[in-house]
Amino acid sequence: MISDSFIDYLKKVENGGKVGWNEDDSLWFPHPSPEGGNDTIGYGHKLLDVEVDQANKGLTDEEVEELLVEDLYEAARDSENILKEYFDADYDELSTNSQEMLIDFAFNLGGHGLRKFPKFVAATLDHDTEVMHQEYKRYYRDGYGELKELEHRNAEFAKMFF
Repeated sequence: MISDSFIDYLKKVENGGKVGWNEDDSLWFPHPSPEGGNDTIGYGHKLLDVEVDQANKGLTDEEVEELLVEDLYEAARDSENILKEYFDADYDELSTNSQEMLIDFAFNLGGHGLRKFPKFVAATLDHDTEVMHQEYKRYYRDGYGELKELEHRNAEFAKMFF
């Protein structure tokens, strides 16, 4: 079960500025994805080829939220599989808070993104908050290849989960 507060958090960190929202039409429209490829719509949903035509006509708030929830359940399945395969751990034994932290990583970084943060995942499994605080921050490379912290997302993550 994914909590409403987690969904609200993700809306804030994925597209708090509501890029692509057309107030006059009350519809969402695609916008370029930071990582390239197909456009994104709503709250971080990377459009599939079969979704592009419909998205270009605009999606309602309800449709965008359905996409978000579907994507979160996919990230939860990915988290469960990664924990089982690489960490020999049972996702269902984790607290909701721990599950949602891992879902956030899988949602933001893709299904195998958790593998890039083994110390964070291990600390989450061990309830080691000291190490979790040291390992949760995410970064990106700007157009010049320089490593930059995702400051807003990291700050919101800390507020939500710690």
